[in-house]
Amino acid sequence: MEEKNNQIIWEPQELIYDVGDPSNAAFLVIQGFVYLYTTNGLLLGRVGEGEVFGETSCILQTSRSVKAIAGEHKVLATKIPHFSLKRMVKGDKAIAAILRKTQLRLIDSNNQSQDLATDLDSILKKLENKSVNLKAIQDHLQLIRKKLASMQFID
Repeated sequence: MEEKNNQIIWEPQELIYDVGDPSNAAFLVIQGFVYLYTTNGLLLGRVGEGEVFGETSCILQTSRSVKAIAGEHKVLATKIPHFSLKRMVKGDKAIAAILRKTQLRLIDSNNQSQDLATDLDSILKKLENKSVNLKAIQDHLQLIRKKLASMQFID
């Protein structure tokens, strides 16, 4: 990583931050892509030019909940320090409330995605096992269906 005047350059595939790291800034991507992963390596999304990442934990003042890795090419981003984000949302209480609610929904969505990925991984391991118990797999799939049905997709 190379940083100068709030401009940061990460090399291809460079770790930007990891789960549990402290959060003191968000980043606006100027060039390149950043990939976001759960603790188990599930790809949650890709952030590109003109998009911000790292804002959730920064706004909520929590440690990082995902891993961010630079894409196949160098990534150029502008660092947005915590105090700058705080100043932006402090000016409008309605916007601050909307942002906070959106961030909490994003965290919940990430957790649900991770849970489903773990369930699917478990099923794959059962299928790879030489003594496949189809009833156990069917039961597990039924559990996943129930989880999906209970998820709330709020507009």
